[in-house]
Amino acid sequence: METATPMPAARPKRRLLSVLTASLVAGLLVAPAMPAEATVPAMAVPARYVFINGTPVLGGDPTVGGLMKVDISTTFAYVTPEGGSPSVSYTWTRDGVVIPGATGPTYRPSGADLARVIAANVTITYDADSQLTVRAENPLRVAAAARARGFNGDGTLDIFARDASGRLLLYPTDGHGNWQPAQVIGWGWNGFNSLVSPGDFDGDGTVDVMARDTQGRLFLYQGNGSGGWKKALQIGQGWQDFRELSAAGDFNGDGTNDILAVDNAGSLFLYPGNGSGGWLQSRWIGQGWQGMDSVGAGHFFGNSSVVTLSTSFWGDLQARTSNRNGYFEEYGAPGSYAGNIGWGWDSIARFGMAGDFNGDGESDVYGIDRNGSLTMYLGDTSGFRRAGIYGFRWKGSPVVGWGWGGFTAVF
Repeated sequence: METATPMPAARPKRRLLSVLTASLVAGLLVAPAMPAEATVPAMAVPARYVFINGTPVLGGDPTVGGLMKVDISTTFAYVTPEGGSPSVSYTWTRDGVVIPGATGPTYRPSGADLARVIAANVTITYDADSQLTVRAENPLRVAAAARARGFNGDGTLDIFARDASGRLLLYPTDGHGNWQPAQVIGWGWNGFNSLVSPGDFDGDGTVDVMARDTQGRLFLYQGNGSGGWKKALQIGQGWQDFRELSAAGDFNGDGTNDILAVDNAGSLFLYPGNGSGGWLQSRWIGQGWQGMDSVGAGHFFGNSSVVTLSTSFWGDLQARTSNRNGYFEEYGAPGSYAGNIGWGWDSIARFGMAGDFNGDGESDVYGIDRNGSLTMYLGDTSGFRRAGIYGFRWKGSPVVGWGWGGFTAVF
């Protein structure tokens, strides 16, 4: 026989409320004191949110011995809720692995960084719970040591010169605008009709020299890093058809130094170095270079682009830039260039770029006029960073040598 489960009788709501109220009041009145060791849990303070406007950019000179920089000049930080001022810290990575001790806004690559990708992270901190880490744009592969690192291993500007008797001389500086005593570093060099220094071409960390003889053979003279030589190697033949060779630096971004060659028809060719004293496949990259004299200028503007400087027939000093992709930037039209950074250079018989003469961190250009005076044109990129090529200026142009007209080659 089924029976229903009895339900409790309903009670008046007023009675229930009265009982609950009385119990609550009684509990408050008679609740025992909390033990002395008990604490009220602290309420968590929510982290503030950090935002940025503008991304940091990695630039500078990405070569062994160069100086890479993180530019945060157009990066602004905000925090909400507002309050306090941020601090900025940095970490640098090599192929994704943190580099110990690299915690500043600049980093100078060493031999361990050759052909490796260097990146930088920027951390903006308001307090322990309010920070933001962002990666700087434009991670860069480090290239071999540039011509500007110096032939004698001290990292300062020096200039090679060949006299009429075939001696090769080195004119070193002290890094502060003063010449050191000249040194004879070779004899019998009058058999060469083209001389250029590509920087470190064989991957051993020292600056080298290339020389072409009258038969069109190309030789690599390996520097020993202390103002002398290891040995000479033939690295090419058939180069007699080129009227000009220039040191492009790492023009294609693979971490090795390259050569640009102009033939008699004005065609421009890229000869990429393989990093061990040889070549990768060469290719044509431009035309219309007849009538110009050109020199490689490395990271002349203080950013990651490599620069070639050329004097035109009418005396303009033209700057051409490459993003290290194997081509020059064309600025909207084939064969165009970044702009002029000088005029009246038709009075200059020879010019070149070998590094920083006065130690201010800027690259300088030397020019030898037809009277044999050596003038150093002191670069100033402070305006370039604000306004591009039209903001570039020279700090000055002191005459720093005489009697240079008697040399048969200067590079």
